[in-house]
Parts: sequence; structure tokens; C-alpha cells
Amino acid sequence: MNILKQELKMAFRSWLYFTFGMLATLIIFISFFNVFQTDAALMDQLLQNFPQEFKAAFGFADVKLSSIDGYLSFTISYIVLVGAVYGMKLGLALPSEEYRAKAADFLLTKPVRRTRVVTAKLLTVLICLFAQNIIIFGAGLAAANLLAADKPDVLTFTLLCFSILFVQLFFAGIGLALAAVLQKIKSVMPITLGVVFFFFIIELINQSLQEKPLTYLTPFSYFKGSDILASRVYDSTYLIIDLAVFVVFTGLGYWIYQKKDVHSL
Repeated sequence: MNILKQELKMAFRSWLYFTFGMLATLIIFISFFNVFQTDAALMDQLLQNFPQEFKAAFGFADVKLSSIDGYLSFTISYIVLVGAVYGMKLGLALPSEEYRAKAADFLLTKPVRRTRVVTAKLLTVLICLFAQNIIIFGAGLAAANLLAADKPDVLTFTLLCFSILFVQLFFAGIGLALAAVLQKIKSVMPITLGVVFFFFIIELINQSLQEKPLTYLTPFSYFKGSDILASRVYDSTYLIIDLAVFVVFTGLGYWIYQKKDVHSL
């Protein structure tokens, strides 16, 4: 329990910054909807002249910006990207914290099993991500009902908001595994941005292709706003793949962490 408290304390500042930034972005965009809606129909008509691949790549395809649900779908698609960066950063930073601080030998030679240490770090990741998404969902839904002239569909808004969580879990799992594999991590942000934008570029390329052959390779294709608006449900295949990636990479991180050599100063 003491380890978990310390991990949560260490993660709190970054969690606060990202949560505030994501929530502020969502609320600001919601507050602009009433002004935007007056010209949104004209914007929808203008976007029809753009190539389908361009619209799909930037979240405009099959989405009407003149409707509150379509507008939120477009907005949240970019918050997902920020959330992915946080999920990857969190998964990568926590397990490697002691190694980067050159204090791993102190922690792991204490009478505490490595499994307990890793479990505390994993619980910290899950607590941070779930708390962040619950706050964004609750405050975002309240803001949409208070500030927007049109009220969002609650189920659709729920699915859109929690798509952030599932994308974050995908990257958190990869981050946990990379933290266990890599011997020396001086800074987590270059690796974080490199991995996240690698998958985002795959998404942009995939959306530019007619048959969408790369869909299974990037989580940014698993929970598309246009698909959620159309079906009002997650695609079960993509959801299973997303969670499987999290479980497999987290398990891999556990296994490697147990056998990882600890170099003393």
C-alpha cells in the first residue's frame, strides 16, 4: 500500500496537467458550438468538395459538424491523440522511474517482491487513466448540456469519451513493456511521441487508402467517431484486439521485469 501511495503521488502532477488540458480543450470547443453551428451547415457543404481520403484522415468523413454529436466526435478525435500521449508516457515512465533516478537497486533490494512493485505501478496506471476518463466524461457531459444549444446523445457521448480510455490502455501496455525492455531511458517524452505518432501516421496513411488495409495495425482506427455515430456501439473485434494488446504487453513487461538485471551505482 505504501508503494502504491508513493507511485500515485509521483504520478499526480503529470496526471493533473494532462487531465486539465484535455478537459479544458473539450469544454472550450463545446462553448464554441453555438457560434459555430450557425455556419456549420455551410462548412459541411464546403467539406463535401474535399477528397474523401482527406476528410477521413482528419476526422471529417461521415460526420456532420452542424450536429452536436458530430461536432463532439471531431473534437474528441484530437483529444484521443493527447490522451494516447499521456497513456504511453504513464506506462513508460512509472516502471522506469527508479532506473532513470539510479535508485532501482535501493528499491528492489528491499524485502519486497518485484511482483508487488510492478503491481503497484500497474494499479497506478489504471487508477490514473480511469480517474482521468471519468472526470472528462462527467465534466464534459455537464458542459455539453449547459453550454450547447443542442443536447448530445448520452450513449454516443459516453462511447466517444471512453474511446480515449481504450486507446490509452493500448499505449500504456506498450509503454510498460518498453520500460521493462529498455536498459537506459534518459527521457520518456521522445520515445512516447515517437511511438504515438508512428501509430498516428499509420492511421493517416490507412485513411488515405481505399480498402483501409492497415486498420488492425493502429488503435486510432479502432474507435473512429464516424463509426460510433453510425452504430452507437464499439466494434467487438477491435475492442478485443485493443484489450489483448494491453494484456499481452503488460504481461510481457511483468515477465521481463522479474528477470531484469539491476545495476548498482
